Order: sequence, then structure tokens, then C-alpha cells
Amino acid sequence: MLVIRALELAARAHQGGTRKGNLSLPYIVHPVEVAMILQENGMNEEIIAAGLLHDTLEDTKITREELKNYFGERILNLVIGASEKLENRDNTCWEKRKKHTVNYLKDASMAVKYVACADKLSNIKSMIRDYDVIKDELWQRFNRGYEKQKWYYQSLVESLKDLEGLKMYDQFKDCVEELFQN
Repeated sequence: MLVIRALELAARAHQGGTRKGNLSLPYIVHPVEVAMILQENGMNEEIIAAGLLHDTLEDTKITREELKNYFGERILNLVIGASEKLENRDNTCWEKRKKHTVNYLKDASMAVKYVACADKLSNIKSMIRDYDVIKDELWQRFNRGYEKQKWYYQSLVESLKDLEGLKMYDQFKDCVEELFQN
């Protein structure tokens, strides 16, 4: 029931949104893929629910208070932990935000690392699907091109290395190597 409630809220919150790389793909596909990855890796309902909700604070009008009221402190903290630093997000440069994420994940709880890894795996799989179609045009979709994306994703692999041996981490690492093979 918890996962269904999270899916309902995420679907309402992201309604009408689309993914950056594929403007015809409803945004909710991404959180659902994150939740599926977490489920396939044997995570509990709270972690799966957090996976469904992981972008609601960053990308929708849902507030921390609403998440806490609907789902409790633990899920709120998992969502916050898996989100980019929210304070001054619009005023903080990309490099600073990404460095913060990379450094934060090194010492984050295992539960936060699970959600973050599933999120990043979903993102990189989407990038690979797009790259297979549009090749190097992919890098024009990002404010920071190939080299910065390569640095970020390779740094994430290192930050999440505590998950080594877990299927989703191994897939993430393989996908990063595949996309940034140069």
C-alpha cells in the first residue's frame, strides 16, 4: 500500500512533465524505473517509495512538510538524501552542486545510496538509449558537455563503491564505462 500511495503522489506531482532527453516521454517513467530497479535489488517498501518520490522535492511543488505528513520522517529523509542540495539550487553553479552530491554520497547511509544509485542508473540508461539514436548530439542537451558529464558519472561510481556486488551498482558502473568509453 505504501508503494501505491507513493506512486499516486509522484504521478500527480509530475503530471504533464517530460524528461529532459526525451520530450515525448512522461516524466513519471523515470521514478517508476527507479522503483523497479530498487525492487529488483530486493529493497524494502520504504526505499522503493522513496525511489518513486525522489524527484518530487527538486522538480515539483510538493514540500518537505507534505512528504513528511504523507509518508513520515524516514521516507522524507531518504528523499532529501537522494536529492541535490535544495537550498540555493538555482543560484549554485552546476560544478558546486555536483561536487556536493559526489562528496555527500561517499558518507551517506546505505539506504540513501540505494536510492541514489537506482536514480543514476536510470539516468545513464536513458542517456545510452538516446546516444544510440542521436550519437554525439546527446551532449548538446546538457548545460555541461561530454567531459563534465564523464567526470560526474565516473565520480558517482567512486562515491557509491560501497554498493559493489549489488546488481544495480554493477550495472551502473558498466553503463558509465559503456557511455564514457573514451
